[in-house]
Amino acid sequence: MSDGRSNPPWAGRRAADALKRVKAIGRHESAPCVICDQSIDYDLTYPHPQSCSVQHVRSQKMFPELRWDPSNWMPAHLDCNKSEGTGQRSLGIGLTSQEW
Repeated sequence: MSDGRSNPPWAGRRAADALKRVKAIGRHESAPCVICDQSIDYDLTYPHPQSCSVQHVRSQKMFPELRWDPSNWMPAHLDCNKSEGTGQRSLGIGLTSQEW
């Protein structure tokens, strides 16, 4: 960061604590996956593809200063989150009638 503050990568204890926070809030609010809008089983654990993961609403790549901002975190299925990162976003609308 240009102001001299540290902005560590998404890993380690901080990332694990962030996931615990997202899971606790998501479980309490029965929050669905922010990507596909389907329910999340908050008891599933990594590496289950339907387990909860932290989705950065504003991407870490474009907004690195928001990486550790809890207001930028939402629950998402692990597989939805992984596909989001590849540009294969699941919009939860099913199949379209034609190829766009």
